[in-house]
Amino acid sequence: MDNKYTNRMFLTDVINGTNADAVKAFATVELAKLDARNEKRKGNTKTAKENAPIKDAILAYVKDNPNATAGAIATALGTAEAPLTTAKVSALATQMKNEGILTAVEVKAGSGKGKVKAYTAVDE
Repeated sequence: MDNKYTNRMFLTDVINGTNADAVKAFATVELAKLDARNEKRKGNTKTAKENAPIKDAILAYVKDNPNATAGAIATALGTAEAPLTTAKVSALATQMKNEGILTAVEVKAGSGKGKVKAYTAVDE
């Protein structure tokens, strides 16, 4: 049997209240691994890089057309070569809202069947 200190052994020692040097050393190594993994995730992913120009276009459109719905944005920015769906615009606009770039308000849908979100650029 090898002498590798496993997660199971670590958790058992934590539950039992063992305060051994092995527990501290293992926790330190695991935290370093976790930090390294999280740092890698912070970088721009391929999808984020692809979405950046779309986000810029959404912001430009919303600055010129306040209270624009995702459907209106998708129709205005989408092309035959690069169609843009309402769902994608809605997802990106929500990300931008969470980043503080846009605000969202609910407005009545044009068909009168409920409410949809309309986006406006935040004044800088």
